[in-house]
Amino acid sequence: MKKKVLVFEPKKCIGCRLCEGYCAMTHYGVNNPSKSRIRIIRNHKKQIDIAIYCHQCINPPCVEACKFNALSVDSETGAISVEEENCTACRMCVEKCPYAVPSIHPDNNIIMICDLCGGEPKCVEICPENAIQYLEIHKADNIYKSIYTKQAAENLTYREEGK
Repeated sequence: MKKKVLVFEPKKCIGCRLCEGYCAMTHYGVNNPSKSRIRIIRNHKKQIDIAIYCHQCINPPCVEACKFNALSVDSETGAISVEEENCTACRMCVEKCPYAVPSIHPDNNIIMICDLCGGEPKCVEICPENAIQYLEIHKADNIYKSIYTKQAAENLTYREEGK
């Protein structure tokens, strides 16, 4: 199985937050964004929505930071698995994550991290604009390269016009 990752394209996101609701519904049976493993935040200054989600790091710092063996990498999907009975909610995984992804479940005080829904992410299924996709890593790299190249060009144009 080829490694796949979630890819989020902010310019496609319409801010509907269906991904949050569907995630919480899938995992906990409630439509409650505080129980979602993906979070959408609004940057009002730039008028854009941004997803906070697990990037399935190759050597996940969250797993390395966990001293209680509560986190591991699923060999099939590459997603982070949480052994709830081992989690002490020490938040070391939150501190070490470069994307600030792990969050604490509001009711049971256990870490929540995307498990990729067993290889069929529900957030991808529900997104009406394909702002979030589940792609093979080489396709994800191509999308990210194109996004960053376009942003760099826009920034260069903006600076030249603002002289």
